Amino acid sequence: MLSPQAKKKWQDAPETLTARLVSKEVNGKTVQILRSMCDPLRYPKADIVDLYSHRWEIEHGFREMKQHLLNNELTLRSKKPELVRQELWGVVLAYNLLRFMMAQMAYSLKGVEPY
Repeated sequence: MLSPQAKKKWQDAPETLTARLVSKEVNGKTVQILRSMCDPLRYPKADIVDLYSHRWEIEHGFREMKQHLLNNELTLRSKKPELVRQELWGVVLAYNLLRFMMAQMAYSLKGVEPY
């Protein structure tokens, strides 16, 4: 059953939702993911877990950009849409250049991860 808060946010929601709990052992820990993709033939367990880890890599990248490159500012400095796009592209470019340099340095040290 959906909560009253969920129903308020999603007026066309059905009375119940079907979900699938996927569990997998990763690095000695059991990871459980609750997904709405219920068909195991169309969405194999291994694919879901693999995509979920990629998603968290992306989320960590966004967090690094917000916290470190934008100094935890809640808003961008630009006021016009084209300048906001330019500012965002600048942040993404700076982030990718930094990560590229980190990866190059880590791989030159052999066996060091670029974190």
